[in-house]
Amino acid sequence: MGTDTVEHCPPWCVTAHDPARGEDDWLHQGEPVALADGVSAVLCMSVDPTTGERDGPYVLIGDTQHTPQEAERLGMVLSALAQALPDPA
Repeated sequence: MGTDTVEHCPPWCVTAHDPARGEDDWLHQGEPVALADGVSAVLCMSVDPTTGERDGPYVLIGDTQHTPQEAERLGMVLSALAQALPDPA
């Protein structure tokens, strides 16, 4: 791991960084969370190791980027939907 990458790496990042990858090494990703049928959510953000400029963080669900606030709202809506269902007992 390069020193610049480590300095700018968020604590939730699980990426094995390699400075030889150039700009591709700027992407930080958390552990994927399985949602359903092959769809997962992952926290991601890019940080320029030289300037510290950030893009994100985002929650990537499938191929769609969501801000953390959008992901939180989606979670609340899904939770409300599940609670509104009748008990199958």
